[in-house]
Amino acid sequence: MTIQKIIADRETIQIQGVGAAGSLAAYEYQPLEAITEGDEPAGTTTSDGIRFSITMPRFYNGRDRLYSRFKVRLGKVILPGISYVTDLVGIAAYDYPFPQAHTIKGLQVHDVEDAIQLGVAHAALNLNQPSVMLPQASESTITYEMDGQKFYFDRAYFEAFDERVKELSSHGITIYLILLNSAGWGGLKLQAEMANVLIHPNYDPEGFISAFNVVTEAGLAHYKAFVEFVAERYSRDDQKYGRVSGYIIGNEVDAAWVWSNAGEKTVEAFMEEYAVAVRTAFYAARKQYSEARVYITLTHHWTLPHTENQMRTYAGRDIIEIMNRMSIEEGNFDWSVAYHPYPQDLRIPSFWNDDKAFDTLDTPLITFKNIEVLTRYMQQAHLLYEGKLRHIILSEQGLNSEETDESERIQAAAYALAYWKIAKTNGIEAFIYHAHVDHRDEFGLNLGIRRRNKDSESPNEPGEPKPIHAVFKGIDGDNAEALFEDAKKVIGEGNWK
Repeated sequence: MTIQKIIADRETIQIQGVGAAGSLAAYEYQPLEAITEGDEPAGTTTSDGIRFSITMPRFYNGRDRLYSRFKVRLGKVILPGISYVTDLVGIAAYDYPFPQAHTIKGLQVHDVEDAIQLGVAHAALNLNQPSVMLPQASESTITYEMDGQKFYFDRAYFEAFDERVKELSSHGITIYLILLNSAGWGGLKLQAEMANVLIHPNYDPEGFISAFNVVTEAGLAHYKAFVEFVAERYSRDDQKYGRVSGYIIGNEVDAAWVWSNAGEKTVEAFMEEYAVAVRTAFYAARKQYSEARVYITLTHHWTLPHTENQMRTYAGRDIIEIMNRMSIEEGNFDWSVAYHPYPQDLRIPSFWNDDKAFDTLDTPLITFKNIEVLTRYMQQAHLLYEGKLRHIILSEQGLNSEETDESERIQAAAYALAYWKIAKTNGIEAFIYHAHVDHRDEFGLNLGIRRRNKDSESPNEPGEPKPIHAVFKGIDGDNAEALFEDAKKVIGEGNWK
């Protein structure tokens, strides 16, 4: 006896299973809530022992049960099988095809006008939850109601953000939002009242970014409202505020201590929480747009964690495998992968010399050098979703240059080789370059396709283009072969592979 499928439509949730005879009761829990018998079942039925279904209202006391976890009991026995909704039937407010890009070329955009001139088809923009959620209503907030509770968003922030999103999407650029949870993003001074709700309770301030707080009732509610509000705003048919098609949940979670800090945790414990964040975002986004994509995010560390302390950093392959196992056990859903195949040493752009990037499935690193390993690994039968390869994008990766002509020539040639390799690797849908402009505070790296204006107080005001800028612009055009031939002269014919 087992639960096989949980279906949500606009009005009901139906649990389907086989092999249990007798009186069955379904109980509802929040994602990380301990399993108890509960006060009252959410639904009941009597089964003949062959097939059974339990149907309950999707909305209960003004609350959407779409996000809930369900367990079915036969007497005191908990039936095995899935516990989350697996099938979404006609629930989306909007239903239109996912954008089909003419090129894989993308950019983490700083200067919108320049990005459009460069012909990018994909753009990634950061959106930080603590920067946009406020504790109370005022003339400068937008009120959003969810599950009978009101949440407040910074009106001025979103009006400015809308302009960027709309200008990009109106030019046919597919936009992915990188959803973050940083208490100090961009100099933010987060109020204690909001910090206590939004920041993970085990966050260690040694990390730059907190994991999303899905472990407290208030934290989960605010996170859910954050994604719902954003997805509702940027999924509209009329594109009033612009259009977003994908959501990247956090940043580089295998390097959790730095970029998704939830305190010291085993990879299993970390993933129990992160999987909830990804699943919650998936339901929130799909409520609005039937084809919305939600991505997990990983560095280039594949089987080799960043540090020896595996309570702080993890192997990317382990994240993939655990995410897949938890999804299948709890109710499989269409999560995707946003990978960052930086060179082995972020300071050294000549990735063809990476000595820890092998053409094997157990390679320590996956960099530009062996990027084909990623799709080969994800093509394994147990990792497919409904028989198909999960969606894969490369959402952040760049190539460093020093302030010399030679280093900038190498940076440009390295980008040409990386693009050539990725374009012929089946299954990668976008190559989103980081960064648009060198950033003064990016750990001494100069990853931009433009230099920064050093006369400005801004850490990354656009300055003059580097050689990579011209290569980037023409890499998918009629002049691509000539650019590749020029790059070979810098890299060496023997390294062009």
